[in-house]
Amino acid sequence: MRHRIAILFTVLGHPLILGTAYVIVMAIANLPGDTALLLSILVIGLIALPITIHNIRKLKIGAYSNFDVSDQNQRKGFYPFAISLFILLILTFYILEFPKGVLLNTGNFLIMLVAMGLVNLRIKASLHAAIAFYAGISIFSVSSVGGLSLLALAMATTWSRLELKKHSSLELAIGSMMGLFFGIISLNL
Repeated sequence: MRHRIAILFTVLGHPLILGTAYVIVMAIANLPGDTALLLSILVIGLIALPITIHNIRKLKIGAYSNFDVSDQNQRKGFYPFAISLFILLILTFYILEFPKGVLLNTGNFLIMLVAMGLVNLRIKASLHAAIAFYAGISIFSVSSVGGLSLLALAMATTWSRLELKKHSSLELAIGSMMGLFFGIISLNL
């Protein structure tokens, strides 16, 4: 039973699922309807779908051992790909003249992703934990209940990664601290 619950929380807290849902909620809460819709479409089309397709392709050819890219050496190839997608996204936001807050928050997230990539050169910090805590903290800007709910999900996701033996306690602590740190920056942007 614990294993099944851990799988549920690791899926709910998956960076592509939670991260995309978080962006859509924040866009709806902070932007006019047409801008929120365009932002959501861009995030899905330029981030979520390309990463999903990339990871599935790498999994099929044996370059990745699992969809989450749990192997530290395999992540060395994943981070540059993900970072390049976020650079493309922020440039698209700039060209389309999205509000300054969107650019700043996307830049903040991009810096967190770069930091996670650099940390990964030494230790495989948990991106699940980082993104879950980032979302949990920064969503307080629109909803206290949402923030508390996402922080509870972040803790459950972190537990699930330990329970499923995907990360050590240190890797989870580093990912959590990175997410909290950059989430606090996002909250203050």
